[in-house]
Amino acid sequence: MLLRSGTIAFITKSQPYEVIADMDHQKKLKTQEYYKLFDDTISIFTPPNNTVPRDREIYRFSPVEFDSAINKYHNPFVPSEFIIAKGKNLFEIYCSPCHGYDGKGKGTIISKVKLKDGEEGFPAPADLTRLETKKLPDSRIFHILSAGQNLMFPVYFKLDENERWAVVTYIRNQLTEIREQRTENR
Repeated sequence: MLLRSGTIAFITKSQPYEVIADMDHQKKLKTQEYYKLFDDTISIFTPPNNTVPRDREIYRFSPVEFDSAINKYHNPFVPSEFIIAKGKNLFEIYCSPCHGYDGKGKGTIISKVKLKDGEEGFPAPADLTRLETKKLPDSRIFHILSAGQNLMFPVYFKLDENERWAVVTYIRNQLTEIREQRTENR
């Protein structure tokens, strides 16, 4: 898949994911469903114990182990035009459905989903331009991306470590600067 961000193009192997399951219109197999491809007609197999997926690492910290993650990880990237453009591109694909393109937490999952009477809707995601985000160390934002937090699910299985650091660099250098500009203009 070829992805474009400004004048820089990126090629990625992973597909963007959809946040709400009913948005995905392909047929899904159920565990007990008859499936003609295999002789035993089992449609879904349980992965063997103690196996590791190929081409991806396992993120070892749980969402509450942020202190350990902060001590272990450090942003390997110096902000550059290329890294920020790559981070922006990945942010727009994977993060903007919830956080919005401007990072203020008003993505399409919040603003475009029509609710029926009595439905509560999806809770608002974090505003990434707020002062609290600016105060977080890069490794904490990386940990949130990797392990998830509250309703945010982890993305370590979709974005490799360098891609997550690129997103952190973009959030740190672009989205938090939006807040500074708004504050200075007041």
